[in-house]
Amino acid sequence: MTPRYRYPCTFQKACFVLWAVRDMGWSQTQAAIEIGLNVGTVCHVVHRRRFPSAYPMPMPMPDF
Repeated sequence: MTPRYRYPCTFQKACFVLWAVRDMGWSQTQAAIEIGLNVGTVCHVVHRRRFPSAYPMPMPMPDF
């Protein structure tokens, strides 16, 4: 049996999705790839079916 991979979505990732799609103008597909979520999950977040209280919040910059 092939293992099923999961794309866990947290409140923080939902906020990142809203920031990426609404503020930065990314497509839902690009946001899904960059944040590491399933495209369907991103769609649900954008249309407020999941995490309806989420708000756009920029992703933190990585420390190099």
